[in-house]
Amino acid sequence: MKVIVVPGSAQTSRSAIRTLLDDSLAPSVVGVYRNLDKAPAEFKEPSGFEAVQGDISDRVSLGFSGCDAVITMTPPRFDGSDFVAFGKQMASNVKQAVKRSGTVKRVVYVSCQGVQYSEGVGEVRTNHNCERILEGLDCDVVLVRNYYFMENWSSALETNRADPPHFYSTLAPLDYSLPMARQNIQIQTLHVHVRHVAGLCSRLGIGAPLLKSPRIIYLHGPRNLSVRDVHKTWLEVLFEHSPLPDNLVEDFVEMTLTFLPRGLIEKEMNDLTNAICGKDTLVDSFSQMWKESEKAK
Repeated sequence: MKVIVVPGSAQTSRSAIRTLLDDSLAPSVVGVYRNLDKAPAEFKEPSGFEAVQGDISDRVSLGFSGCDAVITMTPPRFDGSDFVAFGKQMASNVKQAVKRSGTVKRVVYVSCQGVQYSEGVGEVRTNHNCERILEGLDCDVVLVRNYYFMENWSSALETNRADPPHFYSTLAPLDYSLPMARQNIQIQTLHVHVRHVAGLCSRLGIGAPLLKSPRIIYLHGPRNLSVRDVHKTWLEVLFEHSPLPDNLVEDFVEMTLTFLPRGLIEKEMNDLTNAICGKDTLVDSFSQMWKESEKAK
């Protein structure tokens, strides 16, 4: 069994390669890289791994001959180019390479939920087009649809190391829970994390023939998670529960609770009797803070 992963440098791809190399079936694994220096050193040691040069956006550079399965995904585009057109080109290139190979029996495409819609889903349109193109192949096609990767929170590593440590999120409301899968599933299970997706792809890439193609699989984690869950988990992992000295934590919490709903001073906080209202807005305040921080650089 020989499995090719293209592109090989994506986070999910790395997890898939690692899972394949650790599998008891010991498949041969090929990673496709535009720059061979991008191939992790840890993959160069196992005898079952081969790094080859190729570009998913360059049809001529892709060669899958001798491979039994392909694991692929659409890499993100942050250069301002037409990401929808890029996705179509990428999927068409993979499709043609599969046809030329004469050996590929299965294609596993890492997609996302919402791809059944061609409009109203933002950049997910890219995955929609890719699925439509790849599902036309004569071989088995597996479409792995996840919602949100746990590894998307990796940016918090930097902010948690900042001085002072902090955490931010673009997801809201903070208490809204949604499915979060890790990018590696254990190869013999369907438990979901980037390892969940990678493990599942590995398992599907070397599994028995499908009864129906394309096969669509939706990935979820053990339970839905909110931004507050994510924040709490980072605190548990980093053991940075509070930047305050221990003797101040209880009093700080008590003070904070006073002006929250049903708190001790909530009522008077919203009573404007004998109050003077300033004219400076939040924009004014933040603008001033920004200017001062720029001067301090």
